[in-house]
Amino acid sequence: MDRGKLKKAEIILERVLKEIKPSDIEIRENTANVNVIMHKLGKIAGKDVELRVAGSIARGTNLKGTADVDIFMLFPKGTKKEVLVKKGIADGRKLCNATHNRYEIKYAEHAYVRMFIDDLGLKVDLVPALKIDSIEEMGTTVDRTPMHTEFILSHLNSRQKDDVRLLKFLLKAHNIYGAEVKVGGFPGYLCELLIYQFGSFINLLEAASTFKKPVILDPISRTALIEEKLVKKFNSQFIVIDPVDRDRNVAAGASIESLGRFMLIARQFVMGPDISIFKGLAFSSKETHKALAAFIRRSGLDFFLLAARVPYKSEDVVWPQLRKLSGMISEQIARDGFETYAAIPWIDKDTGLVLIVAPHHRIGARMLKGPSVFLGDAAFRFMESHPDPLGVTISGESLYVLEKSHHQEIKDVLAGVLKGRLLVKRKDVTFKSAKLWVNAIPAKYSESAYVELKKRFSI
Repeated sequence: MDRGKLKKAEIILERVLKEIKPSDIEIRENTANVNVIMHKLGKIAGKDVELRVAGSIARGTNLKGTADVDIFMLFPKGTKKEVLVKKGIADGRKLCNATHNRYEIKYAEHAYVRMFIDDLGLKVDLVPALKIDSIEEMGTTVDRTPMHTEFILSHLNSRQKDDVRLLKFLLKAHNIYGAEVKVGGFPGYLCELLIYQFGSFINLLEAASTFKKPVILDPISRTALIEEKLVKKFNSQFIVIDPVDRDRNVAAGASIESLGRFMLIARQFVMGPDISIFKGLAFSSKETHKALAAFIRRSGLDFFLLAARVPYKSEDVVWPQLRKLSGMISEQIARDGFETYAAIPWIDKDTGLVLIVAPHHRIGARMLKGPSVFLGDAAFRFMESHPDPLGVTISGESLYVLEKSHHQEIKDVLAGVLKGRLLVKRKDVTFKSAKLWVNAIPAKYSESAYVELKKRFSI
């Protein structure tokens, strides 16, 4: 980046940082609230359990207004997993009940308690773990998280912590921040390591704008590696080796699509620094219904929206099932000879939705490829399986039959889905008897549908 662009970039980043960095008052309030929680939990847990704050608040990399807290309940080495989980959950529940706060039991490698303090806008994860001094003593993967906090606190200065905030805000704006399966983005610890690896936000963007696969980074040596054995070891094209546990890829949850989007964003900013890149998916919620209808008209595509009730359960449970069903529906559409551009699943309150985006077309007949005509028995069986074709032809040595389509339009395929003709029943989610809209999105879903389309197509 030349001097002129660098100066412009620095002005933009300072402006953005003022908007996203917590004030001194907010930091003091968060600290005070965490101390109160720690004091109450300490009385419940007892002296044998050490409490330690982890996550972005402890590391000083949280964004303004985001006060999610991780409190680790560290049990003595040698404590059995089932013992620490049982006591950790019990103590977490006692705290929630004593403070009259609602909670959920969440699951990572093992169960933990997520407490919601609504009057403070706080979400607190109470995580039982072992207190360890080295990675060799780790019993479960969560045991190393406090070590992550120690590494970041000892390796990032205050300017770099602000750069982490800038990176998180940028990724959030483009929906590629977070370790959740439905996002496939960059978790907070990965953001911190990327800033440490490259030294600054601008250095990271300059490097990312020229990334080539595979991207293999080693924060300990601050080098980029080219080692095929690591690609095989981690089965990934994006690898950031955990300085705390070198057998772990911190970037394992980040999809190749998220990496690609980040590279494009980085290149865009490096080529021409502009504050608009931080606005990402910004839009007026009052205009979404009109904007969505206008996009459908302009595109000339067909939009099919399926909506079905889903149980009030954690998204960790419901989301994978919904995503699987979305893929199954898309595959069924393809088997019937239709092309789709996207099958987009999401959850809106108590409703699971899938939006199918496809070119507009009807199919009266379709050509089905069979085996080589020189495979006599196979060719004969193929002909027998299509007893009433519109026609038969040979191209090269392959046999083809032209037959009338079972479904002339995608909506006909989806009508079959709603009648249960496709096995789309998972444990908690089914689209049998779901509602279907064609080229019209109900107002109550228009905002969430618009957001999902912006994520997918950046409209």
